[in-house]
Amino acid sequence: MNREQRGVVKAVSVIAAALWIVLGLRFGWPVWLWLALVAATCVAPWVIFWQYRRRQDQKLAGEQPVVEAAEPQERPQSAERSLSGLPMRSAHPDYKFLFSGTVFWYSMPDAPGLPHADPGGLAIDLILEQATHFVAEIPPDEGELAQYRLNAALGVKRSDPSGHVAAWAGDVRLELPGSDADRLHRLAEARKQEELWERARNHERDKRAYLADDVLKNPGSALVWWLAREDGNVDEAVRQIGNLRRLTAAAHDTRIPDPDLHPPQWITAMPGDQHTMRSFRLEEFEVQGTRLGASQHVLAAIEGLATGEERAALGRRVAEVLAAHGHDELAELVRSTFDDRPELPGPETP
Repeated sequence: MNREQRGVVKAVSVIAAALWIVLGLRFGWPVWLWLALVAATCVAPWVIFWQYRRRQDQKLAGEQPVVEAAEPQERPQSAERSLSGLPMRSAHPDYKFLFSGTVFWYSMPDAPGLPHADPGGLAIDLILEQATHFVAEIPPDEGELAQYRLNAALGVKRSDPSGHVAAWAGDVRLELPGSDADRLHRLAEARKQEELWERARNHERDKRAYLADDVLKNPGSALVWWLAREDGNVDEAVRQIGNLRRLTAAAHDTRIPDPDLHPPQWITAMPGDQHTMRSFRLEEFEVQGTRLGASQHVLAAIEGLATGEERAALGRRVAEVLAAHGHDELAELVRSTFDDRPELPGPETP
C-alpha cells in the first residue's frame, strides 16, 4: 500500500465514522451502538483493502514462470609451461634482465574459427609481450622491487586478440647477470665516492675563498681575525704583525719589503790587536766576502775568545785537538793563522 492509498482509506474511514455519529445523535441511538458502528467503520476499510492486495499478489505470483538457475559452466583444464632466463631489455639499453616464471593457459571453448595449432605458444607470446613493455621501464638497479609489481600485473587472466586462449603467469622472477650486478655495485660506490669528493672539494674551495678574500684580504683583516681566535691577546697580536703582513702578501702573491728584525751578529777582532783585525759573519761563515765554511767559524771563535799571547796559545791547543781528531788541514790553518801569522804593515808616516 502506497502513501496515496493509505490517505484514501483514512479519509473514507473518517467520513463514515462522522456520519454514524451524526445519525446516532439525531435519532437518539444508544451510545454503545454508534460507538460500535464508528469502530467497525474505521477497521472495515483496512481489512477489505488488505484482502484485495493479498488476492492480487497471489494472482501475480501464479502467473510468473519459474526460472531454473543455470548450472555454471566448468572452466576448461589449464596447462602450464615454465620459462627461464629469457633476456629482456631494461630502462638502460646496455643492461638486460633475465625473465623467469610459469605461464598458465587454456583454450577458449567458444573461440571463433578453427582452433589454434599451438595455444601454448600463443599464451606465452601474450605474456611475454606484456612483460616486455613493463620491464622496459624498469631501471636495472630496481629489479627486485619491480618483480612483485610484475607478478601482480601478469597474474590477471587475459585473452589474446583472436579470442583463442586465456593466459596468466605466476612465480615471475627478474634477475641481472652476475657481471652486470657487480658493475652496477661498483658504479654506485663510485658515484658515492665522487659525491663525497665533490663535497670535500667544495668545502676546501669555500675555505680557501674565506681565507684569501676575507681573512687575508689585508694585514688589518688578518690582525682582527687573529685577535678573534686568540681571545683578544693584544700583546701577542702586536708581536705577530710582521708575520701577518708577510702572510697576507704571500696569500696574494705580492712582495712587501719588511724591516730586518734580526740583523746578523758580527764578531770582530779585539782593538788591542789592530794588525789582525778582520770580521767574520757567524750566520753564513763568511770572511771578507769569501764563503769558506766551518773552518772560518773556528777561526772566528778563537779570535773572539782571546787576544795576544792567549790567542796564540788557544790556537795551538785547538790545533792539537783538531789534529788528534784527524782534521790535519784545519789544524794547520789554525796554526798558520794565530801562531806564525806575519805582521800586517802599518800606515806609512809622512
